[in-house]
Amino acid sequence: MPTTLETAVAQYLRSGNPAQRTREGYCTTLRKWERWGGGLPLEQLGRKEFREFLDWVHEYAAAQEGRNPGRTANKVRSHLRALICWAWEQDILDSLPKFPKQKPQRDVAGRHYLTKAEINAIYFATHELKRPRGWSQPFAVGRYWRCALVVFFNYGVDTGTVWKTASFHEPVLWRQVSWKRQSPDRDAKEQSPWGWLFYRRIKTDKAFYRPMNRTVHTHIRSIMPEHLDPDAPVFLGGGTRPNDRFRKLCHLAGIEPKTSVETGEEQPWVLKDLRKTCATYYDEHLPESSVEILGHSVGGVSYRHYAHHAPLAFKAIMTLPQPSAFSALARGFDDACPCCRRRFTDAQSKQVLRNSVGVFAMAAVDMGVRLATVCSLMSCRPERFRGVTQLP
Repeated sequence: MPTTLETAVAQYLRSGNPAQRTREGYCTTLRKWERWGGGLPLEQLGRKEFREFLDWVHEYAAAQEGRNPGRTANKVRSHLRALICWAWEQDILDSLPKFPKQKPQRDVAGRHYLTKAEINAIYFATHELKRPRGWSQPFAVGRYWRCALVVFFNYGVDTGTVWKTASFHEPVLWRQVSWKRQSPDRDAKEQSPWGWLFYRRIKTDKAFYRPMNRTVHTHIRSIMPEHLDPDAPVFLGGGTRPNDRFRKLCHLAGIEPKTSVETGEEQPWVLKDLRKTCATYYDEHLPESSVEILGHSVGGVSYRHYAHHAPLAFKAIMTLPQPSAFSALARGFDDACPCCRRRFTDAQSKQVLRNSVGVFAMAAVDMGVRLATVCSLMSCRPERFRGVTQLP
């Protein structure tokens, strides 16, 4: 029985459970196919029909004053190619037809990634973040943001994987952090001396077991609470709108908004740009590694079913050159600038609190008041000031 393109698209979408935007893209391609007048069954489609259809898509996009008709035609081509490969795997087609070459497209869309100098500036700008209202965590909010920046740069995760701002988000929990050398994934043969991190991408619901390099290990250790709750989220301080705080960080760091090449309008940086930044530096470091690190889908049969790319991802993560600011914590400069040794704003506020508690404690010794009582009034832990028992 002949299989129409509409039937094949419906079966393909049911088999893979893709994201909503992916479904909408295939439905748009199907509407263009029907508008073009494609009535041939899937078994009779060849390179000639595909070329005529893609030429029509390109001409239609240009007639509608599309900004990039070549990219529109190539997007439809990728949908058709993925569909035909799936039909061949399901034995609907006996052989794979040849596809026409891609249309020329304009790939220059402005710089949508941050340079390492800008990442360094954002990293140190986290020390300027003010304490949110009602903040009761043991560490400053800037420390959580520094750790989040490191995770964004090394893994290119989605915002919902770091902070839960919607009901369907799945942030990383402490039980998903493993400090063992062996991966929790039994299929992985590699061993990481710094541990492993498990997370699930929101868009595709795909699970990832990623090794931690020294930089990620050091930063996650720095925000680990004294009394660990396995079901508690690792990253805090995102608030209800993390992008707003990220834009504030960019402002504090003195980073200018990005400019769209198409319209010339200034657009603010968002957290998704860190995912693009991750892909840019991984491809520069190890070509094609960003496809595996970010979890992008690939249409090739050999890539999806035969090739094992976990060693590539492991090598890329463990050897990725880090921004210089990320090494400040490992070198003991979390509270002061590595170059001039000037204390940061959040560190100065901590020192003021410590000095104030110390003065009150010394006065309490003279008055015969117990040190634990004063520390409880100051909302501090007495064990931090056990050395203050008498005046110098």
